[in-house]
Amino acid sequence: MIRPFPDTLRQIRYGALQDEISAAMNQLTQACTESGKTGELVLKIKLKPNLSGQVEILDDLTVKLPKPVRGTSIFFATPEGNLQREDPRQGELEGIREVPATPAPIRDARSA
Repeated sequence: MIRPFPDTLRQIRYGALQDEISAAMNQLTQACTESGKTGELVLKIKLKPNLSGQVEILDDLTVKLPKPVRGTSIFFATPEGNLQREDPRQGELEGIREVPATPAPIRDARSA
């Protein structure tokens, strides 16, 4: 009879691997549902037999969380190879000032 894999998994590193996988799966689930993106959990198990009949188990758990969405910035390249926020080809207009907003009086259309 073949022993079920979860039985072996529970005993690897005295249960520490099972605890790590559970925590990683929980973290991955939260990150994927919050971002709407794909993540990945990979478990690699290597068996290393020795001459006395023992088998050493080596495990490697890798979690790839989805990357958060990041914004971008727009810059303009200058002839010297620098980056700046203002378009170097567009000159500044002299004498422009901000006009304060003043509310217009409300007119009654019936009295006009």
